Amino acid sequence: MSRDDAGGAPGGRPKASRPGMPDRPRGRERHAARGSTVAQGQPVVAVVGYPNVGKSTLFNRLTGRREAVVDSRPGATRDRRQGGAEWNGRQFQILDTGGIDEADESTMARDIAQQAIRAIDESDLILFVVDAMVGATPGDLEVAERLRRAHRPVIVVANKCDNDEAELRAQDLWGLGLGDVVTVSALHGRNIGDFLDLLVEQLPEVEAVDEGLDRLPAFCIMGRPNVGKSSILNALLGEERMIVQDMPGTTRDPVDTIIEWDGREIVLIDTAGLRRRGRMRERVEVYSQQRALEAAERSDVAIVVADATEGITEADLAACDLAAQNHCATLLALNKWDLAQPDLADLAGRVRRKSRQHPPIVACSAETGEGLDRLIPAALRLYEKSHTRLSTRDLNTTLRDLADERPGPRKGKRRLSMRFLVQTGVGPPVFRLEVNDRSLMTRDYGFWLENRIRDRFDLAGVPVDIEVRSRR
Repeated sequence: MSRDDAGGAPGGRPKASRPGMPDRPRGRERHAARGSTVAQGQPVVAVVGYPNVGKSTLFNRLTGRREAVVDSRPGATRDRRQGGAEWNGRQFQILDTGGIDEADESTMARDIAQQAIRAIDESDLILFVVDAMVGATPGDLEVAERLRRAHRPVIVVANKCDNDEAELRAQDLWGLGLGDVVTVSALHGRNIGDFLDLLVEQLPEVEAVDEGLDRLPAFCIMGRPNVGKSSILNALLGEERMIVQDMPGTTRDPVDTIIEWDGREIVLIDTAGLRRRGRMRERVEVYSQQRALEAAERSDVAIVVADATEGITEADLAACDLAAQNHCATLLALNKWDLAQPDLADLAGRVRRKSRQHPPIVACSAETGEGLDRLIPAALRLYEKSHTRLSTRDLNTTLRDLADERPGPRKGKRRLSMRFLVQTGVGPPVFRLEVNDRSLMTRDYGFWLENRIRDRFDLAGVPVDIEVRSRR
């Protein structure tokens, strides 16, 4: 940045140390930088403060991307989220958190504050954001007292200093007794360069780690509101990483977490519930929806969560189609299996008839832990299939068989003739089909060909992209 600037039904309940945890230990868990690479060897900076002081705006400014949902009302940020930042060649990770309001005794406020407190414990440096236009409120003083007990280096960030008068008022914040006070306007970029100079000076030296790792598999958890997406992620992690409430719409931002599963590191991305466009009444819901779709774009597999008590709805199938449009392999997770056990064979047949990708189904319960040990392995199998490269010989043998099974469509005296098929990409697989005249290819025949290739090479749940070209 510039200075100005279908596994089937579970066979039984696994033994677990707590509800929702599979029997085998899964190793460590840490955070992901934008869901793509491991951020080892980088210091972590937590952005904390009272609600509605501009923490997410500062996060967006430092990461250089509009990732965090920003709204003028307090409480827009609920879960912890992380992004990468760099200044003068120094890379670090930024943790955005929800507001800490000690006076708010509601369950939601307590959960949000608990997530922020965990971020403080995990960080190497804390940015304590205060609204300079308001000054230090009783809520800010309570947060300051908590930060003094944390024994972490702190920079007090006086935000919303859009003019010299606001900067003068911000000098009163030295009375918090937390050290350096810097004045910025996260919204307009005022003094951000000087602030970052101070920030990197106070970053601790972290032992560098030779990552030597390719891009990690990224799995996003998506679906309708209130079907248990965050509950599934919490159960997989074995801790209350996501805020879970009975009311829909708890999750606002996509949240990335790297976990190790049977010795393999993967990125899990929790997303906001997908709503019909006409039902999004608030601006923050529109932003959340957009972030969920962006999460699908950077994921390899979408775990679409459905509610077993309702079966698989049209909205669930629409979520699968959205994932396919974003080149995501798709797995259907039938949650709340402990409350209802519909006929899986019937559901699988319905999904195959109505979903173009034919996603497999895994039945599970975030509450009891049933079937959760099958969820990630099923997603990993889809990931491997999506990155498999098929031999040209096998592809063209299949192409000849399919041409014999159903000859190409005819237009007048001319008939479509398929000449050659080759794979040109993976993740998801992309194929180039050479024909005598691509204008003879019909939509119906193209869908049939795609489905038959998917069946022949066991690519259920994997998007198949076929580029048709006329052979000269």
